[in-house]
Amino acid sequence: IEFNLSSNMLQLKSLFAYKGENHVPEDYRHEEFDQLKIHGYTYLHYSDGLKSMDLTIDQFDAKMKVHPLRFENFNGRVHYEDEHLVVEDFHGKLGHSKFQTTLHYYLGNDEKVKKRENHFSIKATRLDIDELIKYNPAPVLVKNKAAKSGIQAPDHDSGFNLYELPFTHMTFDLDIGHLNYHRYDIRNLKGALCTTPKHYIYIEHLGLDAAGGHFDVDGYFNGSNPEMIYFNPTIKARNVDLDKLMFKFENFGQDHLVSENLHGKFTGMITGKIHMHTDLTPNIDDSEIHLDLDVTEGRLEKFALLAYMSEYFSDKNLTKVLFDTLNNHIDLVNGVMTIPKMTINSSLGHMEISGKQDLEGKMEYYLRIPWKMVTGAASSKLFGKKKEEITEDQTDEILYGKEKQRYVNVKIVGDDDGYKFTLGKPKKG
Repeated sequence: IEFNLSSNMLQLKSLFAYKGENHVPEDYRHEEFDQLKIHGYTYLHYSDGLKSMDLTIDQFDAKMKVHPLRFENFNGRVHYEDEHLVVEDFHGKLGHSKFQTTLHYYLGNDEKVKKRENHFSIKATRLDIDELIKYNPAPVLVKNKAAKSGIQAPDHDSGFNLYELPFTHMTFDLDIGHLNYHRYDIRNLKGALCTTPKHYIYIEHLGLDAAGGHFDVDGYFNGSNPEMIYFNPTIKARNVDLDKLMFKFENFGQDHLVSENLHGKFTGMITGKIHMHTDLTPNIDDSEIHLDLDVTEGRLEKFALLAYMSEYFSDKNLTKVLFDTLNNHIDLVNGVMTIPKMTINSSLGHMEISGKQDLEGKMEYYLRIPWKMVTGAASSKLFGKKKEEITEDQTDEILYGKEKQRYVNVKIVGDDDGYKFTLGKPKKG
């Protein structure tokens, strides 16, 4: 059978509504196709009913209205036989996305007659998910700006939930040259995944380039409870530019950026158990994350805590603090970040720092800093010396510690509204 369909305008809601129910996915429910042209042919084989079917589509051109995209050069082959569905070399161009897919899927229930494993593969020079779903991102707010501005934080669980669909044993191969998802610019994404009927997604391996560096990802998603999705990852990162890492997380109803003040090149490993919303935004206040990190070429910009320490560093630019290497293990459990003692050589001087901080801004830090910083601040107060004028463009050189240098232990407790400085050491144990 050869078929040819032409339509100046075709409405999906008119074509696929039955008994008052619309069977089209919500994002495309009100979609219209203009200048639609479909051509192909099919072979139907009968033996006591339909035995098998071969369907070849060699033309599928159209322009959509709601999603302003054009279907171009779509074609491929579909074969159905004995409850086995095979889609071969289905490819085309939709907007900026250009891809090729293959699918093997068993529709029956008797595993004994299953001829092959369920499998899906996609190879794409470019895949623009945001364009395909017409994604309109909400503004990303930092710290407590959402509450202060009265802007409602986005509901990360209001959209489509993949884990409410039935899962099966299935493998996936991904090879995508350029992926755009929620403004994440990802290149050279290659990986292998598999799913199970208990709503687990296992990442056997996933490699990708993003934010100027490279990521290797292993782990699994546990969606056995679609209302409580968890991700257990092992993520290795190399030379990632924190300025380009627009990773977003949600905490107590507000959105935050992963790096608001810290800049530099990040190399390290991330593990843990992360609570995920349905749109794959992490919920940090109900998660456990462990981070081994090295940050090079680092700098802190406009960090509120440093502004309150201006008396200790009267001749330094506190709006831009440089450091050579930051190396440490950091734990983030249920919204509280714990930092073990680490040594930092910075433009403020050589110091040791440890402590903890929650994502609401409450903190308790312990600093071990050179004594000369304190005496310099004291003399400024005693003798009324004027603080030197410091510009934001001033760049101070990194200072390193000396073996015979005296130090003082300072305890800092506070939040975004203010800090209190006292002498004190962290409790042992």
